[in-house]
Amino acid sequence: MKKLLAAAVAVTMLMPLAKAQSCSDFINASNGEKLVYSNMDAKGKETGQITYTSTKKDASTVGYHTEMTDKNGKSMGSSDSEIKCNGDALRIDMKSFVPPASAKQLEKMEVSGEAKYLIYPLNVKAGQTLEDGTMTMNITNDGHQMGDMQMDITNRKVEQAETVTGPAGSFDCFRISYDAMVKVKMMGIGFPVHMHVIEWFSPKIARPVKSETYTKNGKLAGTMQLVSIN
Repeated sequence: MKKLLAAAVAVTMLMPLAKAQSCSDFINASNGEKLVYSNMDAKGKETGQITYTSTKKDASTVGYHTEMTDKNGKSMGSSDSEIKCNGDALRIDMKSFVPPASAKQLEKMEVSGEAKYLIYPLNVKAGQTLEDGTMTMNITNDGHQMGDMQMDITNRKVEQAETVTGPAGSFDCFRISYDAMVKVKMMGIGFPVHMHVIEWFSPKIARPVKSETYTKNGKLAGTMQLVSIN
């Protein structure tokens, strides 16, 4: 009896997550929304913000315009990415995963390249191993090739379902961990930066509600958290 009761409770807890996993619901609900995130250092002090403004492109694609600002509200640059949903998975443009520190390095540069996608299955479950992702972008300045940026996301694991409550409200999420490597090569010189990331991914908004970034030695480097949805 106890086992049956526990199973019933588990199914009930997962129902809101399953219901949110609909392409049409996500595409239509996302259109026109503005998601604002706060970037914080290891001590919890805000270092800037990231704003994603969404626009429905078609029945399976939402485009996002990203604006980054520093702690004083000064622009650190902008970019455009998209999320595609094809019925069995969300495909998120990897440009939206570029760490703020790397983006600041490139604020006066132009970054371009073919879109690469990180896949989140619609039926994501605790215990799953998700596909890796890799991306290489060209860096130019006034039309001149300056270098490139490579980003690899590996060892993606869905650890468990959790509810996250913050300034923007409460969200049913999956805690996902992964390793990331970012290398910005300028004039032939570049050094890889290795990180470990834990994100609380919300299927409802197809983005993390919160993420924590750690150095390769396990030290907390920074946190990003959703603070408002307009």
